[in-house]
Amino acid sequence: MTTTNNLDVQVNNHHKDANDDNRKTWDAIAGFWDERHSESGKDGTDMFTECLLPQVQDLAGWHKGETVLDLGAGSGIICRMFAKNGAKVTGLDYSQPMLDKARERAKKDGLAVEYDFIDLMDIDNMREYATKHPEGFDIITISTTLKSLPSLEPIAQALPLLLKKEVGRVVIVDLHPAFSKPAGHRGMEVFEDPETGKQQLKTYIKVTQYLKIPPSKSEAVRGQPEPLTTYHRPFWSLLEPFFRNGLVMDAMREPAFQTEGGDMDHPQSYHNFPQTPMLLAFRLKRR
Repeated sequence: MTTTNNLDVQVNNHHKDANDDNRKTWDAIAGFWDERHSESGKDGTDMFTECLLPQVQDLAGWHKGETVLDLGAGSGIICRMFAKNGAKVTGLDYSQPMLDKARERAKKDGLAVEYDFIDLMDIDNMREYATKHPEGFDIITISTTLKSLPSLEPIAQALPLLLKKEVGRVVIVDLHPAFSKPAGHRGMEVFEDPETGKQQLKTYIKVTQYLKIPPSKSEAVRGQPEPLTTYHRPFWSLLEPFFRNGLVMDAMREPAFQTEGGDMDHPQSYHNFPQTPMLLAFRLKRR
């Protein structure tokens, strides 16, 4: 019994250290992240505006008067989308510099969004927040966040406490576990069509490992000052914590870019992989 408890403590300490390391990275890249997601003049990079936001909006099925809670809100892109539609929105994150950016943008855009701190690896912190909001939230969104969490168990335990009974739903979007790095690596061939003489681009995804891949360093946005530690999870490992805590999945999407003609100037761009889903989006409800 003592051995098991010691092992649990070691695992929890490891998760805390890894979580703190990622928090420091998010703190360091907050300015870069916010700038990169607004440089096109739109609110979010093309991944957000073309693939992620439409899926969140569709799966959430938000109705007037419903409340929205965005966990891992970052600089507030999801929050602003719902607030612009008139929703009562709360965004929570563990990076204060990210929350500062979110508050600045909300004020600039004249949006009433409530932002506060939460640690998605601290079940006690989330339970305490849930007791302050016993009515729960109609919609909970979690976008591009799970892959940076050392464990999904705390958030899986907390969601039923934060979700409004009967009508509440959770919308989760993250990088696709099979086709995005570190499992899936982009491959491409450039060749000349013998009939037309024009260059053609053939793209594919190479998957050499899937079930067991250790944590790896990755850039959430290409060129960011510091990399994040990301955690690969095959489908069963991604979904099982939520099922075990009384949630069921009732909808799923696998969005990909559908850019006409692709992006021949940048062969590695996901715009050239229309048959490869970049993201996985799914909706959870109470069992």
